[in-house]
Formats: sequence, C-alpha cells, structure tokens
Amino acid sequence: MDIELTQNAEYLLCVLYKAYVERSKSDELADVAEYFGGSEDIKQDYIPDWTTDKIDKAAWELSNNGLLAVQPGDNTICQSALTHIGIAYMEHRFGHKLDTLLQRLATLRTVLLG
Repeated sequence: MDIELTQNAEYLLCVLYKAYVERSKSDELADVAEYFGGSEDIKQDYIPDWTTDKIDKAAWELSNNGLLAVQPGDNTICQSALTHIGIAYMEHRFGHKLDTLLQRLATLRTVLLG
C-alpha cells in the first residue's frame, strides 16, 4: 500500500494505532478498540499539545486516504474510528511491535513538537 502522508497525519495515525493495539491486548471488542471519539476527545486523551483544528486537519487527511472514518459536526470532527484499511496499513508497517512504533512516534514528536 503506497500512501504518502504529512508528518502530522502520520503522527496522529501512529498515536491512534498505538492506542488501538493497547486496547486490543486488553481484550476490548474490536469496534470499541477502533473508536476514538471526536477531535476534542483525541486532544484530551492522546495529544494535548495539539489544537483541535490541527487534529481535524490531520484526521481529514487520514479520512481522505481511507485510514480513518470520521463524522463531522459543528465545524469539527465529532466521531472517528480506524478503518480496516488503516489497521491493515499499520499492521504491515509495525505489526504489534510497539517498540518500533514507539521509536517512530518519538521521532515524529521531536520533529513536530520540538
């Protein structure tokens, strides 16, 4: 699968996939593990340093590439979930190897957040 993403979109996808893997390991149901709520929820739970506008923009990019399903509302993302394509894409990149994923997240965090 040849998908090119901005670093912001890749970072968001990595953060969400990491959470998905952790949830899956704790035996959550697949549809629950894939669900992340809206941009406010993502900001609060995963990326507090980002604005909701930045999360929305990255989420829309992921949505346009088929990696994240989003539902808009009130000029923001009100619901989101990893798609099966998004999960498969990340599985082919990282599998369930959190150490490799964590290294990529650390690199992106340094580039994006300083």
